[in-house]
Amino acid sequence: MSNKGTYILSVAVLMIVFPGQAAMMAQDTQRSHTERSGIGNIIHFFSQPVNYSKDPVHPSLVTLPLDTIPGIAPAGPADKILGYIWESQREAGRTRFEKSENGTYIARIVWTPETALEENPKDFRNPDKSLRDRPLVGMIYSSGIEYKDGKWIAPYMYHPNFGITANKGIFFFNEDGDLIVRGYKWGFSSTECYKLVEVIR
Repeated sequence: MSNKGTYILSVAVLMIVFPGQAAMMAQDTQRSHTERSGIGNIIHFFSQPVNYSKDPVHPSLVTLPLDTIPGIAPAGPADKILGYIWESQREAGRTRFEKSENGTYIARIVWTPETALEENPKDFRNPDKSLRDRPLVGMIYSSGIEYKDGKWIAPYMYHPNFGITANKGIFFFNEDGDLIVRGYKWGFSSTECYKLVEVIR
């Protein structure tokens, strides 16, 4: 196992065996990811309460705002994620999906809490030092996303709060029209919920 794999495993054990200490290491939950430490961000993420269905629903069975506008043909299942801004529920941040010329999709960060405080927050936790000065807003954190059998499969998903790239990601709708996001790394998985917050099309 790599050093980072050992690191994540240690964090998981800490949360299970010493929940009080883990909470302290997560630091103030009101702080942003830039103010918390790397381990604090990981603990914060996994300690957030979740209250959403994780059961997949085929996109054709989900009704979103653009599906109800007269004169606009509803998007096909593969394009259902387009035309909206989605906000993460476990940690603040907003995403827009775009379609590439080759028919795959990309996920782009369009807002972070730091944009209210900083003019141009950076990807300072990136393990590649040459990328630590790139802006968070506008960053593509996943590309080459393919639609298959009601889900969108990502070959990778980069997480700037941790500076870690998941080996695989999956996006799918639940019955409430939320977009569920699942990432996989080192045999672990984490699940997130994106809520629709804005129509942009």
